[in-house]
Amino acid sequence: MSEGVLHGIRVVDLTRNFAGPFCTQTLGDLGAEVIKVEQPGRGDDSRAWTPPAWGDQGASYLSANRNKRSIAVDLDRSDGAEIVRSLAQHADVLVESFRPGSLDKRGLGWDQLRSDNERLVYCSISAFGQEGPMRDSPGYDPVLQAYTGIMHITGEPDGPPVRLGVGALDLGSAMWATIGIFTALRERDQTGHGSRVDTSLLETATHWLSYHLGGYLASGVDPRPQGTTTGFIAPYESFPTSDGDIFVATPNDNLYRVFVRALDLPELVDDQRFVDNPSRVANRVELRALIVQRMATRTAADWERQLQAAAVPCTRVRTVAELAADDQLAAIDLVSPLPHPQVPDLQVVDLPFRVDGTRSSQWLPPPMLGQHTDEILRQLGHDDTSIARLRADGTVA
Repeated sequence: MSEGVLHGIRVVDLTRNFAGPFCTQTLGDLGAEVIKVEQPGRGDDSRAWTPPAWGDQGASYLSANRNKRSIAVDLDRSDGAEIVRSLAQHADVLVESFRPGSLDKRGLGWDQLRSDNERLVYCSISAFGQEGPMRDSPGYDPVLQAYTGIMHITGEPDGPPVRLGVGALDLGSAMWATIGIFTALRERDQTGHGSRVDTSLLETATHWLSYHLGGYLASGVDPRPQGTTTGFIAPYESFPTSDGDIFVATPNDNLYRVFVRALDLPELVDDQRFVDNPSRVANRVELRALIVQRMATRTAADWERQLQAAAVPCTRVRTVAELAADDQLAAIDLVSPLPHPQVPDLQVVDLPFRVDGTRSSQWLPPPMLGQHTDEILRQLGHDDTSIARLRADGTVA
């Protein structure tokens, strides 16, 4: 993993916001050379998503753009589109997140670029997919959460719709795009030809809903928000204590019995209302009331220690600040410093896996807008005169 399994793979990154940049960052973390193409003067939208910020750099942008070089090119100018076309001719992978058909109008669509480079893997990440009546509609993570019903089933019963607190659809789409790119690269090893990969936030959202959608198709019952509970397991939720909340998971009868004994409620072991999981689900209101009454007598930390000593899966409901200082997080070495010329104390979250005990390589900090424009143009054969002309007419910056 010192060089990365994708060492020697060149990626042209025509994405912005979160889904695409997290995909290309993953490719860069795994050793690929990633060239980030940005709009002159503005760059990736996430550069302006502040606060929070690290110095004058947006934390959102910094989280998704390490291991890349940046070139600022105006794709609406013919010379700018030609620069990107030239990059694609020498690339292994191109990732884009424009609206379907938008790049075709600039001469940068899949059919146009594969005629120049038959080995190119071309990956598109969109909101609603490349076909269908919604293909041209704009969409962001929370828009698709609302569209697919995720927002409808999130929150407390009888409460308003609630969005997920993390960009699950953006990060999920980045993951599926990465898997699709690896699949296409493996196929290219066998055939010599590149492929078109596409995924969307709609597909990711629907996939995340697999068991909810399957349950509806099986029963005809539309899922409803359930707070921290799960419709088919009980108890499997958070409970208030004297000073905070604790989440407890008992997905089988044995863990349930261990849990109620640890609460010093042995009478609930043989209570016929709670004798097995279907019974507990049917009588969850009564069961919860008994547990809440008992939990209120002690603090969340007290119950956490007692339940964990009995090997009951549980945790206090903690904050992000507590996670940042967590000993277990430090032990797995997932968050690490990354030197940056303007953010001396920058820390980043690495890829969530190790190979032979080693995480990915992080060697380039998130680039400044257009930081590598001249360097990349020279690699494409432009001389100082050509670069000066492109700068003067606003094609690059």
